[in-house]
Amino acid sequence: MSNIDRTPTFKVVYNNRYGGFGMAKNGLEEYNRRTSQKLTYADVIDRSDPILIELVETMGKNVNDENSRLAIKEFPMKYKSFLKWGDYDGNESVNIDYDKYLIHHIREIKDEMISSYEKIARIDQLYEEYDSRPKSY
Repeated sequence: MSNIDRTPTFKVVYNNRYGGFGMAKNGLEEYNRRTSQKLTYADVIDRSDPILIELVETMGKNVNDENSRLAIKEFPMKYKSFLKWGDYDGNESVNIDYDKYLIHHIREIKDEMISSYEKIARIDQLYEEYDSRPKSY
């Protein structure tokens, strides 16, 4: 995702291969060194951890163990609480749960102390955003 429009974004790491999330021994050792932890398995690391992201970006394929291919996906910040993770035989997918996003914001609008007309206008804006959402997420 391009950040040309200056929309704040966040990144997450996921495994883009059958086999499961894992890191090579030297990648996990480097993570432990930088965080002062003593982890033996990478799958307990928060997928938005900036150190994990940096290691995936800088180490490239050398960060992977024999069963993983770690990749990074970037999303607009407003969707941070609305990710949907999937896993099929260790091959993960991560996408925006637009339905959850839409419902959450409609509930917020419903409880606001604004006129019905303003509520309808804001909900209409949400649906326009929903209908024009990128299909690549």
